[in-house]
Amino acid sequence: MKKLILLGAMSLLIMSCGEKESKNKEVTVWTHASPEHPEGRMFQTRADEYNKNFPDKLPIKIQNFTRAGAGSGYMDKLNAAITASDMPDIFTLDGPDIASYATAGVVKQLDNSMNKEFLSGFTKAIQEQGTIDHKLYGIGYQDSGVIILYNEEIINMLPQDVKAIIPMSPEADWTWDDFYKVSSAVKDLKSNPEFKDTEVVRKIELPVSFALGDIVKGGYEIAMYYLAPIIWTNNSNVVSEDGLTTDGYLNNPKTVEALQVFGKFFRDDLGGIVESEKAFHNGKAALAVAGSWYIPDLTNNYPELKYRALKYPKLSKDFTGNYTPSGSWSFVVNGALKDSDTKTKEVLEALEWLTNDDSVKVYYDANNSIPVRTAMIDIIDTNTSNPNFNEAWTALKNEIKNTNKARPASPIYPYISETFAKDIISKIAREKTADFETIKKYTDEAVTKIDREARKYKK
Repeated sequence: MKKLILLGAMSLLIMSCGEKESKNKEVTVWTHASPEHPEGRMFQTRADEYNKNFPDKLPIKIQNFTRAGAGSGYMDKLNAAITASDMPDIFTLDGPDIASYATAGVVKQLDNSMNKEFLSGFTKAIQEQGTIDHKLYGIGYQDSGVIILYNEEIINMLPQDVKAIIPMSPEADWTWDDFYKVSSAVKDLKSNPEFKDTEVVRKIELPVSFALGDIVKGGYEIAMYYLAPIIWTNNSNVVSEDGLTTDGYLNNPKTVEALQVFGKFFRDDLGGIVESEKAFHNGKAALAVAGSWYIPDLTNNYPELKYRALKYPKLSKDFTGNYTPSGSWSFVVNGALKDSDTKTKEVLEALEWLTNDDSVKVYYDANNSIPVRTAMIDIIDTNTSNPNFNEAWTALKNEIKNTNKARPASPIYPYISETFAKDIISKIAREKTADFETIKKYTDEAVTKIDREARKYKK
């Protein structure tokens, strides 16, 4: 029996040594994408091209692990690998999560060992997303964006003075106050004798879709992603620059004032915490705060819907900084790789290949991935035969080029994001309040929770 146990242990040791030896002969890349999904296939395409073009270099080995929910399946596997000190050379992280892993020391700083001219080719928002405490740790391979969509048939029923509020161009600025006035006028159609019995008006359940149903399902990030710009464009912020203090930011009067504007939509029944599935797509909402992923879905699955697109609104019309929602998954590098390691140079070369201009083109063609490199933004085709598609992408391109902004960087970002969604945004929407004192109470309570967690990370 002792001999059998000894042989078993030796076999495991030999297998472990064999696996490590194998890993040293390839650049392992883990992603959260399904192997069958276009996102998973596009990574494999670029790896195959790399391996074909550079036979003398370590080959790239892509391993796609399907994520569940908000990425939990993939993240569980990744975190187990980190615990076992068995991490891949390169792996994907959602942009706002980079700070947590950088703070924990498990991802490698990149800007001191990669070509600076190459790194400068990424859009400002993507550079910001991967930068923690002035050091670059992550490189996005795709971006995202948010615009306002409206149902053209419904909006054409509005009074002329209301229609005049709507910008003529998808690249023109407008404000949350304008957005509120248009949304209120849509609500009035439900009681307008001229239109209330038309089929398109009878179908309307809510003037505006905010997709807050995602919060109820555990998709907390939608709140920060969609709504932080209201706060930014009122010259305030959610958290301090070091990501560890929300007192004086999340609960300051300018933030509360911004959240009051959001609250007016719910106080006046222009939006709802619960919506029908794809309310805008199905004509049950006249307007939508819409992520860039809406466009391929509408184009492919709802071709009869005539929609128009507008830039994401500001709160203060005088605000001049960047503010439009941005961000997506990024590549990061195993923090255990040292610059002196022979393999590190080849890992970084593989990373550059996976995020260079040609890769960005492959990702856009395969998965409509928004280009992250400035020189490649114009590959987005806005001269197709579909005018709705063209207008939506014109609005998004303008935001990507000029106004996209990364979400806050914080080692406790997931906790901040969840608390913002559950303890502030959900409460405002559910209680239908735009009252200053009530919202101030929500933000104060959220600050108390977040800052209690943040104390664990303060030096």
